Amino acid sequence: MLEIPFILLLLFLYILARSSSLVVENAAKLARMLKIGQVGMGFLFIALATSLPEVAISIISSTAKEGALAAGNVFGANIANILVILGAGAYLYGFPVSRKNLKEIALVLLLSTLITIYIIFRSQVAGSTLGLFEGLLLLAVAGWYMTQSASKDEMPAYESSKKLDVRDGAIYFLLFAISLVAVVLSSMIVVASSLQLAEGLGLSESFMGATIIAVGTSLPEISIALAAIRKKQYGLALGDAIGSCVANLTLVLGIGAVISPISVQLKVFMAALLFSIVANVVFLYIAAVKKKFGKFEGALMLALYAFYIFCIFFLQFGEAGF
Repeated sequence: MLEIPFILLLLFLYILARSSSLVVENAAKLARMLKIGQVGMGFLFIALATSLPEVAISIISSTAKEGALAAGNVFGANIANILVILGAGAYLYGFPVSRKNLKEIALVLLLSTLITIYIIFRSQVAGSTLGLFEGLLLLAVAGWYMTQSASKDEMPAYESSKKLDVRDGAIYFLLFAISLVAVVLSSMIVVASSLQLAEGLGLSESFMGATIIAVGTSLPEISIALAAIRKKQYGLALGDAIGSCVANLTLVLGIGAVISPISVQLKVFMAALLFSIVANVVFLYIAAVKKKFGKFEGALMLALYAFYIFCIFFLQFGEAGF
């Protein structure tokens, strides 16, 4: 019976939307109270928390000596973070990118691109794996970026008459934490319900893996970023999406490499690796040249993601002789 998964899907999609809105509201209040910039807040509190599914997959797969699964999940999620999250936000609402945010984003995207190129080099040229040294190095980069994000004081001035005391901060943090947990849990139920519906409709596992699961692991980031853009909290949205990319490449991949060496089969991951770089370059070019994302830019980014999915299907079915 497909009625129950369908009802659960609709119910928890609503809960996901409402809890995402609460995350944004309370994150903005906490950022103002702590005098942390919205981009830093988006990374420190939101991106790290919403990357927990990827962290769990990394730990489980690396423990089972399946580190390549963690690597594939990282690059797939990063492509979705840039092209789907920010692409959908641009198409539906549009958002500007300030010079201050652009400088920080450029550093982050350059860092993630260099890490991706290094992984390609290690796998193709050196014929080696990502081991303990690389894992510790990636974790050190994650720690450095967290420190940098926390130390930035880029908040605009706010009304001194509305000073926030410790009690206010505790309430905001509690509401933020509860709503963030609701986002993660409701996302998991949405993905599970979607998979049940897909199986009931006779869809293949490869289709579900490349669409529902790939987007599903990024669902918390998607819902929170869209809510932030709708509320004109653009820094939070950028910190969420871009910060998740850094968290995935450094924290998630680093944990996986420390637990067990990761060998990336370049033939399998070439499309994901290349599209990860393309997504970074496209976003950075639009942000630097146009400084604003509208419907056209959003449609372009979503079209690129659709092309990526097509390439994944083509590579998979081509090898299977489909």
